[in-house]
Amino acid sequence: MDDAGNAHDGWTSAALETVPPLDIAFGNADAFFSWVVRDYMTAILKSPSLDWFQSAAAGIENPALMMIGQKARLYTTNHTQAESMAEWALWQALDCLRDGPGHRALQAEGKWQRVRAREIRGSRWLVVGYGSIGQAVGRRVTALGGKVTGLRRSPGPADGAARIAHPDSLLSELPRADVVLLCPPHTPETENMANAAFFAAMTPDALFMNLGRGALVDEDALIAALDGGRPAFAALDVTRTEPLPAESPLWSHPRIVITPHDSSDTPGTVAGADETFLANLTLYLAGKPMKHLVEPAAFAAR
Repeated sequence: MDDAGNAHDGWTSAALETVPPLDIAFGNADAFFSWVVRDYMTAILKSPSLDWFQSAAAGIENPALMMIGQKARLYTTNHTQAESMAEWALWQALDCLRDGPGHRALQAEGKWQRVRAREIRGSRWLVVGYGSIGQAVGRRVTALGGKVTGLRRSPGPADGAARIAHPDSLLSELPRADVVLLCPPHTPETENMANAAFFAAMTPDALFMNLGRGALVDEDALIAALDGGRPAFAALDVTRTEPLPAESPLWSHPRIVITPHDSSDTPGTVAGADETFLANLTLYLAGKPMKHLVEPAAFAAR
């Protein structure tokens, strides 16, 4: 039954009594964004033999995923959505650098007036949290002539980055960047990392983007910084509260672009998650190490 009392074909809570123990589960969009999600979660969490869970997501901080991670012997993630998310970053950067808002305003007024714009070529990017998303962004920006600095704890070269810096150097790196992109997970250390001091260190013509988690950003500080003229613009695919309430000032701010956490929502991401599962299934059945395996301590520590 749904909330209105209508019967559905397929799985119901009562039918869970006949579901055999689960050894393998794949958590994709069909599982988590459908009306059977409660039954799906119940079947997983009640199973006495869940050996491996493949997630279609890259992160693990969602409470439901944390519960599954504590239940499953093996837990693997998926990082193919990084390609779509990198395109989101390029889309927003190009719109800002080429002054999309200014061009659209002139078009609306019927004015034929040139607008001076900037290029990705020669632009300096600071990508905070240089993992799979950061590297996908870095490869694209580098191919277009930009220069990328990646911030991460592990030293050494990384795909798409001209150099790697330690997160402790964040505030000293910000004044050198034309584009600043957040990609790290939400942890106690990263919460509100983009605060008043962070924005004060950016240049007046810089673009700020967040593809990580909404809790990385002090949203009041962001609005105050934009109103004060530093940075120039912000693009957010994630917000502290999701869905973003209609009364949030983020919606109407003239220098903020909001997308509803859908940077990864493409057919390519769906296909990539399926391909990750099938590749890992082959490795699992052969008794070989799987890709993107999460250590159990990651779930126990949260």
